[in-house]
Amino acid sequence: MVSIAIPQFYRSCLFQIIIVGLVAFCEPGIWTALNNLGAGGQATPWLNNAANALTYGIMSFGCTIAGGISNKISAKWTLVIGAAFYTPYAAGLYCNNRYGNEWFMLLGAVLCGIGASLLWASEAAIAVGYPEESKRGRYVGIWMCIRQLGPLVGGAISLALNVKTTHAGKVSYNTYLGLIAISSLGAPFALLLSQPDKVVRSDGTKIPYMKQTSISIEARALWKQMKSRRILLLIPVFIAGQWGVTYQGNYLTGYFTVRARALASLLTAIVGFAGNILTGIILDLNLAKPKWVYVVIAFFITASWAWIAAVQAEFSSKSEAPTLDIGSGKIFNSAFVVYLLFKFFYEMLQTYLYWLMGETGAEQKAGDISRTTGILRSWESVGSTFAYVVGATHWSNLNSMILAFVLWAVTVPFTLIAVFGVWDKTAEVGGEGEGNKSSSSLEEETVIW
Repeated sequence: MVSIAIPQFYRSCLFQIIIVGLVAFCEPGIWTALNNLGAGGQATPWLNNAANALTYGIMSFGCTIAGGISNKISAKWTLVIGAAFYTPYAAGLYCNNRYGNEWFMLLGAVLCGIGASLLWASEAAIAVGYPEESKRGRYVGIWMCIRQLGPLVGGAISLALNVKTTHAGKVSYNTYLGLIAISSLGAPFALLLSQPDKVVRSDGTKIPYMKQTSISIEARALWKQMKSRRILLLIPVFIAGQWGVTYQGNYLTGYFTVRARALASLLTAIVGFAGNILTGIILDLNLAKPKWVYVVIAFFITASWAWIAAVQAEFSSKSEAPTLDIGSGKIFNSAFVVYLLFKFFYEMLQTYLYWLMGETGAEQKAGDISRTTGILRSWESVGSTFAYVVGATHWSNLNSMILAFVLWAVTVPFTLIAVFGVWDKTAEVGGEGEGNKSSSSLEEETVIW
């Protein structure tokens, strides 16, 4: 019985989601762990923000075409290649921290941009497209929860190595060694994925997938999806959804000691984990109307922005920026707690948005899921690129906060229309080869109020 159960589990949808989660833990999870240290653990944020702007600049167009690449060579091999390109970035941070080497860090950022384009499109396509509808929320939550282990492990390592570092500045270079080792495991994990034709869902159904495609098919289908009104309405929240991360990194670097930043990295992983799994369970169990889940999340993110605006205004009014350490008193508690709240509600938002991708009418069989995730993650990268460009300048934290807050506020009405609109979709019959008309279930749509 055990010999039968193991192959069945290996080919199960749940196992594929776990593997994608482990890859996300090793790559974007560790990348996030490094950036949760504030400025990638450096003493000042400028070079790291420039490197991240370079990474996201590549991803701004790379993610769009990565969906087509995933359809052509399969999500598995797209993920393997993407994961292999992440590790040089972590190594570059180490060399810059220890030896002051800048060119390797920037080269690592370029390679990371290429790898992340492939990884982001393929991992999201698997996590969103493989599960049956009744389990999509939980499986997306599992994927994102495992990814949170990256910041969790990274934060634990950093806190252990820097627990006595009570001043501001860069972290110990030893902090990077364990994180580099973890990052190198991403590609081997990705090799454990099964091809979609071998995966079986828990209800016994097979994974629909695009069996044959070409550049012309991908180009036509991609253009149709890029014109989708609902996708267009979601673009603002994907642009601004990550914009605040750069400000939060500068905020952490500018006002907290090294050990406080390490503690923040550890705790943000825990609260992010909770936000991911809670949102997934709520969406699948219908404990609340999915449309109102977004309203609740948006309310608390807005409240968090208002709170941090008050904290930032107090910091900016001082002649000298404060350096806050664990146990510094009321101002530390307020400034630290609001940072954790940001992470909690932003992770809830991320889980909701990826769940929503599966509700846009995109079809896995037609390859639409890969394209949809690629398009929206490209726009997410556009927002991150400009956010890191702003972060790479010596613009004040107050101005950066105001800009990020305004951009978030602008996204809310567009997202509300996308969420609450009743969308009537007219889908074409999916094609599987060159001779068939390229499919896109988002070709024609109207919104009914």
